[in-house]
Amino acid sequence: MVKYSKEVVRSDVILIIFFGVMIFAGANLIIYYISKGNEKRKTKLGVLMLILSPVVFYGTLQFSAIFDNGGFGVGIFALLYGVLFFINGVIVLWIST
Repeated sequence: MVKYSKEVVRSDVILIIFFGVMIFAGANLIIYYISKGNEKRKTKLGVLMLILSPVVFYGTLQFSAIFDNGGFGVGIFALLYGVLFFINGVIVLWIST
């Protein structure tokens, strides 16, 4: 097993967290700009976010696996971002009703 320095591990974690924040920010900005106050569109986009949450889970899993070859942390990050993206979709649906 390869040992990494603490600086490399911290930069990987920061990069993965940045990736997750950009997913949320991008999704919310897209919903805001597409819907522009239209409740019907916002509902459709909320459902789309719910449908895309497994894609976010799988994408985060694959992106994180680059830095950690199948470790426990990869699954935690992927599950965390997948669930948070799903909750974000539920909140969008709740706001649109």
